[in-house]
Amino acid sequence: MKKRRAVALVMSLMLLTGCAQSVPIRELASVTLPPAVSAYASPIGDGGEDITQRISLWLPDAVAGQLTMISERLPLPPARHPAQTVLDRLFSYQTGAQARALSEAGALFVMPGRGVEISGGTAVVNLSAGALALTSRNLFQAGMAITNTLSQWGDIRYVNILVNDQHPGIDAAATVPIGSLEADTAPGAVASLWEARGSQRAGNVQGGFSLAATLYFPAAAGRGILAEGRRVSFPGADLSAMTVSLLGALSAGATTLPGVPRVPDLNALLSGNPLVEELPSAQGRIIQLSFQESANEQLIAAGIPRSIMMASLCLTLTTFLPGVAGIKVRIGTEMISAVVPAGVLEGAGQEIVFADQVMQRSDFRHFLLDYCTLYFASGAALSASRRAIPYYQARNPRYILNQLLTGPEYTDTAPGLSPILPAGLRDADWLGIARQNDTLLVNLSGAAGELIKPLDEGQERLMVYGLVNTLSRLGGVSKVQFFVDGKQAGTFARHIDIAGSFLPNAGLVAP
Repeated sequence: MKKRRAVALVMSLMLLTGCAQSVPIRELASVTLPPAVSAYASPIGDGGEDITQRISLWLPDAVAGQLTMISERLPLPPARHPAQTVLDRLFSYQTGAQARALSEAGALFVMPGRGVEISGGTAVVNLSAGALALTSRNLFQAGMAITNTLSQWGDIRYVNILVNDQHPGIDAAATVPIGSLEADTAPGAVASLWEARGSQRAGNVQGGFSLAATLYFPAAAGRGILAEGRRVSFPGADLSAMTVSLLGALSAGATTLPGVPRVPDLNALLSGNPLVEELPSAQGRIIQLSFQESANEQLIAAGIPRSIMMASLCLTLTTFLPGVAGIKVRIGTEMISAVVPAGVLEGAGQEIVFADQVMQRSDFRHFLLDYCTLYFASGAALSASRRAIPYYQARNPRYILNQLLTGPEYTDTAPGLSPILPAGLRDADWLGIARQNDTLLVNLSGAAGELIKPLDEGQERLMVYGLVNTLSRLGGVSKVQFFVDGKQAGTFARHIDIAGSFLPNAGLVAP
């Protein structure tokens, strides 16, 4: 009889909390359920210690210099992408029995104040000027080592190498593009790839060529720009001709970015071929674009603010074209010397003035976005929606929770959804958020607990698993524990126990 009662009790708990795999993890010592005891203390404030994980570093082997993988344990930050931390370790590796340093000609560093830009599955690694001490081949090998290392998390497919804000090229004269690199861990891959690019380095590109390139598309409502990597065909290595190809690729539209506006036919709007200006003292090159006056009207009709289109053009061209320091743009008779972005998520209303009318990557540093995934209510189910946010906030749990607080927005990719959190909840109600190993700890205020109490059973379930499903999309998080005013006691409303660790519930997500 006791066994049957215990089974019935467990079955009823499973029905109350969604599918079986999403029931809070608890120990059943008898026919009654003892209070679940968290292995972690409730967090006050945000943070959490660095989480030590085993990572892979790709470095030249100690014998032949071919790239090889070595494994190390490294403390990684809990609330941001590990790319920067791992690259710092990759660059500081000293020659030993297993592998050589990545550069013996001089230290490699990410350019101060830049970090690693990650958007749409692409990364930009902006190296400091010391990287120019490497030969073209050694810089290419370093780029492949960086690419193989960054690809281990599965959210980065393409890597772009810049040096001091410029694409270095694959030749000493910086005239032939490297393109967006993809991981290749096969033995001898770097030598094979280098040889395959030999005809391009020699200027022998009859019939054209194709390379992976990173294109920057305007986000919805002028909030910023989003990156997409894909192969683009080029008629030759002439900078003006490559510019036309990149403009055509932008105008063809994004293939993987949902909800972005369609860019007008930029090449049809050109009033002349793109011009290349060489700056003095090897400072780089400038691409000059002249558009017809009608470009203004077409951008307005497409819902693309001028500032966002300039950011799209500047980052697309400077990321791919070798030795290009910036761009100049004329529309009709007006040479654009400043913009005032209105809808961007950061810096709205602040005028950006272009020195000597030259737009540079650094002018648009705060425009780059990436998508996060949020779960909102769709009737009695949950539905996933994607929202463009500043790329460096994509793993910040407080920022993501506050996106849930704002509720669905018209720029989200899934329309017609409803909030999952009760009205009145605010940022101050997240008393503490911390990550421990693969578990995210969220401590809600007592006031938040009172706001949750009136929810009915369906609303309670959608709130709990909307939170869990959203937070489990953050890199490295697979479980969530909740506290209310520092305690794991009672229920959220009336049906789901607060105590335990919650797993994401795919069964509640609408197909």
